[in-house]
Amino acid sequence: MPNASSQSRYDIAIIGAGFSGSILAHIMAQHGRSVALIDAVEHPRFAIGESSIPIADKLLQRLADKHGIDPFAQLSTYGSWQENHSELACGLKRGTSYYAHTPMQPYDLSTRNSLLVAASENDQVSDTHWFRSEVDEFLFDQAAAAGVTPLSNHRVTSIEPDDWITIMLNDQGTIQSRIAIDASGPSSVMARLLGATNLIDKIHTHTRSTFAHFTGVGSWSKRFGRSNDPFDGDDAAQHHLIQSGWIWMLRFNNGITSVGTTTCGSGQPMLPPQGEYPLIDQMFADAEQVEPDSARGPITTPRLQRFYDPIAAPNCWMLPTAAVAIDPLHSTGIAHALAGIDRLADLLLSQTDEGESNGAQAIAAEKYAHHVRQESLFLDKLVGAAYGAINDFPRFTQACLVYFVAAIACEEQYQRGDTPSQLFNSDDASFRDSIQKCVGLIASNARTSEIADPIRELMAPYNHAGLFDPSVNNRYRYTATK
Repeated sequence: MPNASSQSRYDIAIIGAGFSGSILAHIMAQHGRSVALIDAVEHPRFAIGESSIPIADKLLQRLADKHGIDPFAQLSTYGSWQENHSELACGLKRGTSYYAHTPMQPYDLSTRNSLLVAASENDQVSDTHWFRSEVDEFLFDQAAAAGVTPLSNHRVTSIEPDDWITIMLNDQGTIQSRIAIDASGPSSVMARLLGATNLIDKIHTHTRSTFAHFTGVGSWSKRFGRSNDPFDGDDAAQHHLIQSGWIWMLRFNNGITSVGTTTCGSGQPMLPPQGEYPLIDQMFADAEQVEPDSARGPITTPRLQRFYDPIAAPNCWMLPTAAVAIDPLHSTGIAHALAGIDRLADLLLSQTDEGESNGAQAIAAEKYAHHVRQESLFLDKLVGAAYGAINDFPRFTQACLVYFVAAIACEEQYQRGDTPSQLFNSDDASFRDSIQKCVGLIASNARTSEIADPIRELMAPYNHAGLFDPSVNNRYRYTATK
């Protein structure tokens, strides 16, 4: 890797070489900008945040078309991924599946304890799970091949904003850039070094996770799949609901399954929750942890949520991956990151070679930050509604369907070629008001049977997917945007 011991100048310095930092760096290099991509470690490395959704697929395709970078489009669906990059492990995701378990009880096979929501009508156009150690390395290598200067094994120790931003590295090396972007994920380097405003008090969701990669995890659908299911429940972001939490299972085509337990509050989630859920125990009977090393055991997080103002200092901006984390429940992380990349790329490329006035640039940056803040608060509201009902599956189902209305409305905007200013239709004041009323109903003391019709009526103007239909027995086949 290049030696950063002598001072160098770049148009843009990006801190963090995960998928979001590498994608933004590649875009900037594609347009002739000089870019340094700094990371404290090397690839490949273990990472989660792996499940894509249709919004993310459309954003990848948009970024490919807008900037002329074919590999982005090639990773936007399972079919094109297999045709162009079968060497990269991924998972087939036809939709989202949920199964509710009761402690120490046999699983109830009735459809009232499960929910399947399709996202695609066939494997070719389906979403994917990203095997991040391979995908991140691929995107990093693509960025380097496009002319980005990779600075791996360099930890940022200080950032000094000025006309030229000075970035000090742990080997005493120094680089300078006109713009600095934080894509460092949970490290949130700019928040730590520049004291970005911490907005976490505005976030209501409070969860922790324990996670790892396993081989030998048993199939759910082979035991309990139903002939009328719209897709195989294993080819999904699979959720197993347990007391005050849930377990995710994301199956990759290399024999590895990503598994994590997420629970509400401050207690340590167990992975797997041994002895309480017989069928989950059966699925793990032959499972072996492979990443991280089994001697280390699964990774347990502190509180998952973080929320910083994306403007850490003048010309020092944070991508959503660094500024925000809400929760893995609805698999929104990749989409949120790509939306941030799309907006920041436009902001950066709007500057002329002579430079944009400081005032105009500051206004554009604040607009970017405003949209990140608002959609994050909106997503927190949707996620929080689901967690508030997680021990009451019919009520939890209502909360999930409210989220899917928001997600599909956003997908449809991208399908039409529009550019939503915020994700999940959160820039629509009338929609936000309807969502607030739905969230209030879900959190109320009213019986679930009493809130179903009012929620259906509130969502009716936006529900183009036939959700909230009791006749389909929690099996939804809507795939119009795919």
